[in-house]
Amino acid sequence: MSHFVAIASVLFSTKAEQGRKNAGEIVLKETADTLASLKGLGLDLVVFSEHVGAMGQRIEDAEEVDHPGPYLELYMDFAVSTKCHVAGSMKLAENGHVYNSIAFIGPEGAVAGVYHKVNLTIGEMEAGLTSGQGAVVVDTSIGRLGGAICFDLNFEDIRKQYTPLKPDILVFPSMYHGGLMQAIWAYQCRSYFVSALPFIGGGILDPFGRPVALTDCYTSIARARVNLDRVMVHLDGNRDKFPDIEKKYPDEVGIDIPPNVGSALITSHTDKRTAMDIVREFELELLDDYFQRARQANAENRV
Repeated sequence: MSHFVAIASVLFSTKAEQGRKNAGEIVLKETADTLASLKGLGLDLVVFSEHVGAMGQRIEDAEEVDHPGPYLELYMDFAVSTKCHVAGSMKLAENGHVYNSIAFIGPEGAVAGVYHKVNLTIGEMEAGLTSGQGAVVVDTSIGRLGGAICFDLNFEDIRKQYTPLKPDILVFPSMYHGGLMQAIWAYQCRSYFVSALPFIGGGILDPFGRPVALTDCYTSIARARVNLDRVMVHLDGNRDKFPDIEKKYPDEVGIDIPPNVGSALITSHTDKRTAMDIVREFELELLDDYFQRARQANAENRV
């Protein structure tokens, strides 16, 4: 069944100067003002930049999930008042360690899960932060949410941990763009990818890594409504069946074939059936199943 989700990625810049005594107060107010501007937009998910935690909190300002401080309380209050999910950047303390983290907060105001940055920079480690253990996917009412932070995007081991977890949306709070790595993560994980940066060029990518909405010199908040009821299939063995699908369900199924990739994104635009129902009805082969079948066939062929 169609499952549309309204997402916002916030370009967050600040007037605060890192290390200044009042930096935390400035960033907190700027974050509060930004959240206030998002009320009434009917959003399901808001993603904030790593810049918030980096500029607004010192190591000693780290908050605990069980004892929320000003940042967690701000995110929680917004989530409750708007019935929205928040992926909030911040420093979190846990078991005597401090992490560069994403707090996933649900519309009831509770922390549904946290992701701790796995691949810290050398500077972050020297400053006293602790590296996270691995990929995290949080099941929410809007879908499966996963996260990566900034430097993480350079390391394929963490990306490969996400692949079998099948996130619907990967959020990427960062102070670095990532370039082509954003698209690679989106495609390899078959997920939507939402980057929130302190400069233009962040936003929402589809599972092919194509921009759906980006921040630019005119737009500080990238917003899009995306359909999470989707499957990805290879063209081999499936493409000949697409005309039959389109004739039977002309307005109820979307078949998106980008150039040069060799695969398609199939979405359901109705409450009558899911994208997986279409797969079963027309005996389509999912993209990852096709690759696995080819991998196995090649292994046997080598023997």
